[in-house]
Amino acid sequence: MTAVKFALALLLVFPAAFFMGGTVPAIAQSVIRNPEQLGRTGAMLYAVNTLGAALGVGFAAFALIPSLGFTATYSLSLLLSVTVGAVAWRLPEINATAPAGKAPEKPAPVPITERLAIGALCFVSGFVMLALEVVWTRVFAQVHENSVYSYAVILIVVLLGLAAGAGISSVVARFVTRPWVALGAMVVAGGGLLVLGPAMLMRVTEGLRPVDSIEPWGDYVRGLFNTGFRGVGFVVIALGTVFPFLMKLAERGDAAPGWKLGKLLAINTAGAIAGALLCGFVMLPHWGMWGTLRALAAVYLAVALLLPLGWGKPGILVRAGGVAFLVLAFTALDPTGLPVAGGNQGKDEGKVLQAWEGSDGTVTVIERPSGHRVIKVNGGYGLGSTEAYLEQTYQATIPLHLFPETESVFFLGLGTGISAGASLDERFPHVRRVLSCELIPEVVDAAKKWIPSEMTGGVFDDPRSTIVVEDGRHLLRASGEKFDMINSDLFLPYRRGAGSLYSLGHFQVAASRLNEGGVFVQWLPLYQITDFEFGVIARTMLEAFGEVTMWRNNFQPGMEKVALIGRRTPSPFPVPPAGKRDAMLAAVDGLAWQATAPDMFRVAAASTPFLYAGNLTESAELFRNYPINTDDRPVIEYQTPITFRKVAENDKVIWCVGPHLTAWIDRLLAACPPEKDPVWAGHPAECKHLVRAGAAFHKTMVRRALGDTASLDAEWEVFLREWRAGAR
Repeated sequence: MTAVKFALALLLVFPAAFFMGGTVPAIAQSVIRNPEQLGRTGAMLYAVNTLGAALGVGFAAFALIPSLGFTATYSLSLLLSVTVGAVAWRLPEINATAPAGKAPEKPAPVPITERLAIGALCFVSGFVMLALEVVWTRVFAQVHENSVYSYAVILIVVLLGLAAGAGISSVVARFVTRPWVALGAMVVAGGGLLVLGPAMLMRVTEGLRPVDSIEPWGDYVRGLFNTGFRGVGFVVIALGTVFPFLMKLAERGDAAPGWKLGKLLAINTAGAIAGALLCGFVMLPHWGMWGTLRALAAVYLAVALLLPLGWGKPGILVRAGGVAFLVLAFTALDPTGLPVAGGNQGKDEGKVLQAWEGSDGTVTVIERPSGHRVIKVNGGYGLGSTEAYLEQTYQATIPLHLFPETESVFFLGLGTGISAGASLDERFPHVRRVLSCELIPEVVDAAKKWIPSEMTGGVFDDPRSTIVVEDGRHLLRASGEKFDMINSDLFLPYRRGAGSLYSLGHFQVAASRLNEGGVFVQWLPLYQITDFEFGVIARTMLEAFGEVTMWRNNFQPGMEKVALIGRRTPSPFPVPPAGKRDAMLAAVDGLAWQATAPDMFRVAAASTPFLYAGNLTESAELFRNYPINTDDRPVIEYQTPITFRKVAENDKVIWCVGPHLTAWIDRLLAACPPEKDPVWAGHPAECKHLVRAGAAFHKTMVRRALGDTASLDAEWEVFLREWRAGAR
């Protein structure tokens, strides 16, 4: 599938990119009158073009896509491109001619050794620059929240640095008398800063400390740029002087300026392609981000030593500097011992049991002081831990208790493997096939090696279980296989790419992959979304499914998770088995709210109505004013990083948890009371009493957590009354 995706991307992007790649050489051919102007004018053209690229990224990421969506932004780009073409078509033709009164002189050809050196350095410059961008993105992924904005900022910083470097190169080209020595000094300066780079990055990021403060949006963006420029800005500027300065060295010879510049750009771009591919698929998995940075610095400095600098004093000094930095890269400034993931200051994050640096991210397994283990991806993002074992099993057992006849389950996201493993429990004898899809292969390795097998069930060895490493959305769309249940894991909405898993297109594909009577289960981390994102996701699911209902995973204020369960056609839920009446009554006999805890409830087939939180389809009017999250208008991915910061300015409770969630549940139950809810049609009255008991218990826990005891006794009495009425 990787090959297929690469081929499709190439098919879609290559034709336009091919013609766009010819524009700068064409401009150079048009405006450079004298071959000796290639160094300064060509470098300045490259600087202006790269500055335009930085502005394009900024406008697209921060303004156009959030406001207009992808299609409108793409259309606007097409309009701008056509406008540029129309203007160029109307410009008068400019012919490069020699100054009047002078016969053109045939320039001396460039020696073969110099041509080879120019070509080699041109390739290496592109290789190192794009490889560095991949590595730097990985480094900052350990620190930033990894939204589309943090990725855009790093790209903008790199482009601005390259533009500044090209501008400097243009100025130097006007005055330099020994261009090879000047070039050698530029290469050594860039390589030296690369050697110093890891130490600079560790200092700027405070030891790869994940950003955990919630500050106003403007301050956050300024902080991203500040960290980016301080961490890599000077390195990029130094490296950015090299490729444009090669135009100065290519001035000799009788080839046209546009041909020379086009050839240099082609070689540089070929190196960039190779650098991105090798870094992402080979260097990072084998050497890690610090080892890769050291290798790239070594390559750059080694090339500097091979340049035709001559053996005069300046050439010797340049070579000596290159040797010194090369030695430092493998001795005093060797970065390979630096940590690959950081922790929050003041918190005992525990011991790193193992770390993997793969193509898709840095995966670490951390053992807490309590002995519990957590799997993290790229610094601060936890996929799950053994401490939350019960809640992770509930992600599988709750929907399976609701639909006990389920035979095939697709898990979109493996994580720790605890949820998928729970579906293979003997309590669910009808389950015949469990397919788990995980994007990052190292996550599978981490779960298999470090999560105890008694917690992961048979997910790694049961013949009914299959694990596939692939993008879950792509696999679901491409395979065509249908399932009785699709169970979609918790996804952090503002992480780059995760928002598409809450899109209408994805939900529609999921609906089409369900067998008759099948269910789609989307778990939501309410402690990572605001009321706005909850409303958007709910509205989007309502567009894809004929029925959507909501169910709690737990009653822990501030850490609530819910499942939105979608079915293509509405129908009553299967009637749960009767509970043990005497045991249910005994559980609350003499019980006071002061002696309760949110985790005192245990999921069982008979008590699933206690987790019910409302019928969204019957309450659809509550969501009419929320936008739909589509692949074209990615509201979740682009809006969430802004929304929760705005909420934080006015509300102590930022996320859709605690009082926000209980308010939603009250509105849902008021719009569609259990007695009128079609999903409970044909169920005994006790089930409906348990629904109200769950709502009252949840509000009791929330009000106790907030210290609001004024009406706590009344809510507790509602819980006791409804619980006793629900005992059967």
